[in-house]
Amino acid sequence: MNEIIIQKNTLILTIGLILSLIVGIQIVKGSQPIGQNVTANTTMSNGTLVHEVYLNINLSGYDKSQITVRRGVPVRLHFTAHNAGCGNQLVIYGLGVNAVSRGEEQIVEFTPEKEGTYEYNCGMRMFPPGKLIVVS
Repeated sequence: MNEIIIQKNTLILTIGLILSLIVGIQIVKGSQPIGQNVTANTTMSNGTLVHEVYLNINLSGYDKSQITVRRGVPVRLHFTAHNAGCGNQLVIYGLGVNAVSRGEEQIVEFTPEKEGTYEYNCGMRMFPPGKLIVVS
């Protein structure tokens, strides 16, 4: 009788471990960047060149994993988070950019003055990071 109970408990534990492993793999696989590398669109606004960047995030990650802009050209960043948990917050480290979206588009404007690669992520850095590359 005890052997049957032990076998059942072992089977239940084994099934639970396998299911946990499958779910864990799906979470890690789903958290990889889904985005593409893009160069920002440049438009004229009141006689001034402006980079228009649209960045979206959901639980799978950012739709753009790398964005390239020019130094000294203003950036108008349109940020929208779709049920992204802590990804509702966007921080571009080293540029002082911080935005919060709860489904609505947030527009942040800034002008990168220094060339380099800047990481963007949520405030907790729980998503695979994206890169904002500033070139001359």
